[in-house]
Amino acid sequence: MGSGFRQEVFNVLLAQILERHGVISAPEIILKAKPGMKRRMPDVLVSFLGLRLVIEGEVEDAPKAEERALNSARRRVEEGLAHIGVAVVYPAFLRKIDKFDQVQRELEDCQLTVAIVDESGETGFSSANVKQLPEMLNNTFDKLLQEDVVNRAAAILDEAVEKVAPVFAAIPGFPQEAAKILGIRALPTRKKSTANEEGE
Repeated sequence: MGSGFRQEVFNVLLAQILERHGVISAPEIILKAKPGMKRRMPDVLVSFLGLRLVIEGEVEDAPKAEERALNSARRRVEEGLAHIGVAVVYPAFLRKIDKFDQVQRELEDCQLTVAIVDESGETGFSSANVKQLPEMLNNTFDKLLQEDVVNRAAAILDEAVEKVAPVFAAIPGFPQEAAKILGIRALPTRKKSTANEEGE
């Protein structure tokens, strides 16, 4: 008969493996977690390149496993508890292994179904093993970094425009001259209907 390890155990094991490979840094409570902690496994909230990353998993033999894992990861990001959520669906055969050490070895090599969620969107599920996870996470990090740079540049530009707009507007003839240089034409003025005005 299988061990019936819950997905919380697999989440912790995955975090331990990623920490061992230098991908994340995990709190002591996760690194020391053992399968005997059946009552309450720790939440898997770890650090990835200075960002908070959460691992939310389900086992594929559970109803709506992908949907549930994705919703949990999405909720953690929406609540601001994590910058990145990793939704993982573990293969069902892991439950049938009755030795903890063997589960660790199998998890190192097996194919997982993974989706990444961040503040700007999600990747959708794809098949990946532990060795491919770092690249997926690095791509997410790069995307977040680029978006942050663009947002900061836009904020600086907005601030600069707000500061100089009143100065330029106060220079006689500047708005008209600038419009001419930029090829901006004034909107045509609508003629008022005298018939309508008389009837009012």
